[in-house]
Amino acid sequence: MTNRISVAIMLTTALLAGCAKTPPQCSDEDTASLVRKIILDQFGGSEGFTEKEILENLKIELPRASSYDEKIKKYSCEAKLVAGDKYQVPITYESQLDDQNQHLVSVSGIAPVDQIYLKIAFTDAIEKSRSSQNVVAPQSAPVANDSLSQKIAGAWQGTLEGDGGMEINVAPTGFDVAVNVSDASGCSGYIDGLGTLSGNTLTLIKKEEDQVCTITAKFSGDTAELNEDNCTAYHGAACGFYGTLKKVK
Repeated sequence: MTNRISVAIMLTTALLAGCAKTPPQCSDEDTASLVRKIILDQFGGSEGFTEKEILENLKIELPRASSYDEKIKKYSCEAKLVAGDKYQVPITYESQLDDQNQHLVSVSGIAPVDQIYLKIAFTDAIEKSRSSQNVVAPQSAPVANDSLSQKIAGAWQGTLEGDGGMEINVAPTGFDVAVNVSDASGCSGYIDGLGTLSGNTLTLIKKEEDQVCTITAKFSGDTAELNEDNCTAYHGAACGFYGTLKKVK
């Protein structure tokens, strides 16, 4: 069994923004633009989204400086990041000039689980907006590994910590996933939710209050290796969501 610990991560980028004697402030649009770019890069990039969609669905609210270090020309900033007017997290970031007076921006304080929910809220809001306006996505919009998406969709069965099964259906912003397990002792478990695909790994995260359950399914051909972290609440002590499933033909 493997354990996965969700910790705060730091995302960093360095971009040129011309020469200046002081860095752009926390609320400056140059700074906000780079903050959005860093976050969108973690989502997989900004291709397929218009500038208007990005500005409307990835908002940096209440930006403010917590400190300024004149010696190294650096603002330490705080703000609230809001995705799709639905999911929000506090963030910290820095705006600084390097030795060549080039603008550097870094973002910190976003946990991996929040990254996933931010991305879902962001893309879901845009999809709903396009649907309501009958807008066709730009031609440059990337297709998220469509071949693999079709291969993993369907029913999977095999041995977890008990007899296991998984059902995957393609959804507008990811995959509808349901996993079940049961054994002869009477132990049983079930969990469902929206999963996201990165490479060949599907991740399902269920967040209730302070408890975060994470299930991953790593695909190789018609085999899926499942692991879980902090998911005991969704099954008994005698069974779990660890093991190997095979695609049902």
